[in-house]
Amino acid sequence: MTTRIARSLGGIGIAAIALAVLSSHAFAGDTLTTLASLESTESGMTPSVTSGLALSGGTLYGTAYEGGPNEGATTGYGTVFSVPVAGGTAAVVASFDGTNGELPKAGLTPSGSGTLYGTTTGGGAFGYGTVFSVPIAGGAPTVLASFNLTDGVAPTGNLLLSGGTLYGTTSDAGPNGYGNVGTVFSVPTTGGTPTVLASFKGTDGAEPIGGLIRSGSTLYGTTALGGAANLGTVFSVPITGGTPTVLASFDLADGSAPTGNLILSGGTLYGTTVVGGLDGYSSYGTVFSVPITGGTPTVLASFDRVDGASPDGGLVLSDGILYGTTQMGGTLDVGAVFSVPITGGTPTVLASFGVAGSGELPVSGLILSGGNLYGATQFGGSHNSGTVFEISTPEPTAWALLAVSAGSVLLLRRRRVRA
Repeated sequence: MTTRIARSLGGIGIAAIALAVLSSHAFAGDTLTTLASLESTESGMTPSVTSGLALSGGTLYGTAYEGGPNEGATTGYGTVFSVPVAGGTAAVVASFDGTNGELPKAGLTPSGSGTLYGTTTGGGAFGYGTVFSVPIAGGAPTVLASFNLTDGVAPTGNLLLSGGTLYGTTSDAGPNGYGNVGTVFSVPTTGGTPTVLASFKGTDGAEPIGGLIRSGSTLYGTTALGGAANLGTVFSVPITGGTPTVLASFDLADGSAPTGNLILSGGTLYGTTVVGGLDGYSSYGTVFSVPITGGTPTVLASFDRVDGASPDGGLVLSDGILYGTTQMGGTLDVGAVFSVPITGGTPTVLASFGVAGSGELPVSGLILSGGNLYGATQFGGSHNSGTVFEISTPEPTAWALLAVSAGSVLLLRRRRVRA
């Protein structure tokens, strides 16, 4: 649809057509759509979807912390599940039985060869967690690596796939057992013993819960604790291994406990903290930026619970806007989807959870595909075991300034139409 708005130019003659394109954002399609409600055989007898989603082809894939066909009297070992991107019933792709892993908290990393990679926080040969692979078409998980105390304990972040190697973090232990507080590791996609690339001691970070990103020959991530004030860090590690470099330490005023994945745009890293902000403990988390070379975190947004609280997932970036989720806050205080300009500003609530089976506590980040955001909630839905949801993103609106005659200008707005 095109609208025309005439504005007077005071009789100035214009002989030629002039065209200037500006940009703005108009939110289109702000309805939160529940694509699937999970139940115990797919996602646990208790709320359990704690990871983000992965998209491959026309299907969304995720992990459930509990439940599945191998559940016992009170809980199960967890599953890999799938949901059509158009919505429908969730299907079990794989289930865990303890020996091949249990209690997966991280999301999945798809390869181009029909394989999903992920981690479990427990199970495996030593009981401290695994790296696994699963055929995207379904099947039993293959254990690629089992962790012991010296490799690290409880990997919780998404894996990074680069070439034939998987990179990740463990949230505790390391070469000195429980004398360390987490590791950065690598594992070949063909399987093998984890290689410890870095271990944390507290002063350089502690408990890396999120995943890693790579730029050149360097890996970047966050720790939930440790650093100068023991409130978390942004760190870097050479991809070949070495001592972690603290790029930033948090001090409560700029946030505390970064647990989600970072994203990189230009020379800047962007992320979230679960608590803290400009008003200290009166704030409920932040969106922050840090130069890739290091420095004091810049608070781009502080949450006040009305506009969300406790953003513990990662961010996605589109058209200069950062998008994420908060596990609390919003209209009913059970979570929200938000946006923040990359330059900073007050968070905009795009959707609040808790209404009509839309789910509660979206504890992970979002993925963006085809103008839509996709995510998962831990609670709520028809069976109170979590949901998979979709929400449209704000779309750019093209404005054309078209001078057609002396004394008038036509301002035309063309809204992009999604197929």
